Amino acid sequence: MKPCYTASRAAPNGSFPYAGVVRDSAGNLYGTTQSGGISTAACTGGCGVVFKLDPAGHETVLHAFTGFTDGADPVAGVILDAAGNLYGTTMKGGAGNGGIVYRLDTSGQEIVLHSFCAANPRRCKDGAMPESGLIPDSHGAFYGTTTSGGPSGAAGVVYKVDAAGHYQVFYAFGASGYEPAGGVIRDSFGNFYGTTSSGGTSNAGVVYELDTAGNQTVLYTFTGAGDGGNPTASLVRDLAGNLYGTTSKGGANNEGVVYKVDMSGQETVLHTFTGGSDGGYPYAGVILDSAGNLYGTASSGGSTRLGVAFKLDASGQERVLRTFPAGTGCAPFAGVIVSGGSLYGTTYNGGSANAGTVYKLSAGQHKVLYSFSGGTDGGYPYTSVVGDAAGNLYGTTFAGGAFNAGTVYKLDPSGKETVLYSFPDGAGDPYGGVILDAAGNLYGTTVQGGPYDSGTVYKLDPSGQFTLLHVFQPSLQDLNDGSEPYAGLALDSNGNLYGTTLAGGGGGDGVAFEVSAAGVYAVIYSFGLHGSAPYGPLVLDSAGNLYGTASSGGNASAGVVYKLDSSHTETVLYNFTGGADGGHPLSGLTFDSSGNLYGTTYSGGTSGQGVVYKLDTFGQETVLHEFTGGLDGSGPYAGVVINAAGTIFGTAPYGGKLSGGVVFQVQP
Repeated sequence: MKPCYTASRAAPNGSFPYAGVVRDSAGNLYGTTQSGGISTAACTGGCGVVFKLDPAGHETVLHAFTGFTDGADPVAGVILDAAGNLYGTTMKGGAGNGGIVYRLDTSGQEIVLHSFCAANPRRCKDGAMPESGLIPDSHGAFYGTTTSGGPSGAAGVVYKVDAAGHYQVFYAFGASGYEPAGGVIRDSFGNFYGTTSSGGTSNAGVVYELDTAGNQTVLYTFTGAGDGGNPTASLVRDLAGNLYGTTSKGGANNEGVVYKVDMSGQETVLHTFTGGSDGGYPYAGVILDSAGNLYGTASSGGSTRLGVAFKLDASGQERVLRTFPAGTGCAPFAGVIVSGGSLYGTTYNGGSANAGTVYKLSAGQHKVLYSFSGGTDGGYPYTSVVGDAAGNLYGTTFAGGAFNAGTVYKLDPSGKETVLYSFPDGAGDPYGGVILDAAGNLYGTTVQGGPYDSGTVYKLDPSGQFTLLHVFQPSLQDLNDGSEPYAGLALDSNGNLYGTTLAGGGGGDGVAFEVSAAGVYAVIYSFGLHGSAPYGPLVLDSAGNLYGTASSGGNASAGVVYKLDSSHTETVLYNFTGGADGGHPLSGLTFDSSGNLYGTTYSGGTSGQGVVYKLDTFGQETVLHEFTGGLDGSGPYAGVVINAAGTIFGTAPYGGKLSGGVVFQVQP
């Protein structure tokens, strides 16, 4: 998988969109990126841009910030008026380097409506460093918040600024709540509602109301425990006056919650994030539809740990609509908007250059509308290779190729590479490797592609002829087919292929599938309570039984090792606890000659950095190594191989002498 959170570089079209987008009546999307644009003395990687994306996916940079008086680091999005002007804020830059409020007219001309100071935020009486965007009133004025500054020192303010640049502090925060990272909303009577990320009796933030005279009422004070803590997002309000939002921390697992606060100040936790397949750390707020469903994003978690988009129905039942892989965007810090029955949003990272994406979710289909600013030979080989009798090696790259959607490649014994196939844009991203049959055909999977952008099973013959054997086709109405096959395939002696999908199936938790030698596809098992999100591949024994791992689910929601017999009946061989025995196995399994199974877990162990384990034929687990996160590495994604002497070899992507990962061996 491509890494998230790579260093920024000067990308003329912008990079790292932290905020969401707005959509006009013609279908154009508008938003900001935190960096990229023009490289200046103030920002060598660019200070961010305001962009427009037309319905065909063509991007136009409307303004590139320089980091001087015109602003820098726009972490908030923009709003659109009836004349087509855009309004927004930057967290830095401006005359005082404490951020600005700006307007962009339809020709892209920027007008700075107000500059905040930041030399000493406690002395910035007008506020400093606005992280939130703006809301308009009916008289042409705008309201927003700053996270610092104000008459009370570095506690933040709610401010008002009109189209002519007249500015006033409407409310200054203090001990009853401070550092409002989220903006405000307004009811029909002119009262404001918002959150602070800090302050209150437990210093975990508050939900507040401001009346038209600027008098504050604290509606709810978070404790930072099961009720959530440190809300960073704005609120939404229903017709009955109930407020809905998220906290980035707190909850039973300290991964954040979705909550409701009624008009009497009573809080109800609607969903507590676990940090597992349901997501974790929701920094953005939620949106509300007419049926009472809430939609939002969590910046991490999911089976990939790179974030999810979710739906919460009126009863509080969560459904993960999308688990983000790095290649199609990851780390969705921003929320979503709804338009025409589809959801639109941004990911801060991921995409073709790890600089973020604009995406659309519709009827179960995830489409990258734009990737913000690696070569034709391929890039990011995620899995291992297979070899033939002549010493050639075959594998896949997750990115690169002619269309930057991945490749199948061959490496001859002299080290010369040949790209056998470049996946078309939007139809590739092969996370899993390939397998080779006796006739020289290669078989593999892609995590994207097809009419629902949910992945494919393919064959590549020795002449380079590419054939799609199956296109996964789940939808919001029918999830039985499976979706997002991250792992490669297993091949039996009769030419049948077996694999897994990360999502889809009757419960949306993934499936195991078979593609017969004749090309007939069938779901042979749908995951659910006994394990979910099978990230790794399957292995076959001589009797035709299949073995694999599920990265989540099981008795402790920390994953399982399972067996599917020849009639496709599942048996859970081992339930991970997430403790000393390991948790969340992302890799597949390896047999030894005695039938014992070996693998890795991404987390768990005494240090929480993952383990190498053995499972004997009675289901007894032995931890062979616990990673410390130091010189021995941490967080192994991949499985292991075993030589004839019983020595185990594998890789861990993190830790090591240079913190860049290790290749390790474990002696028998």
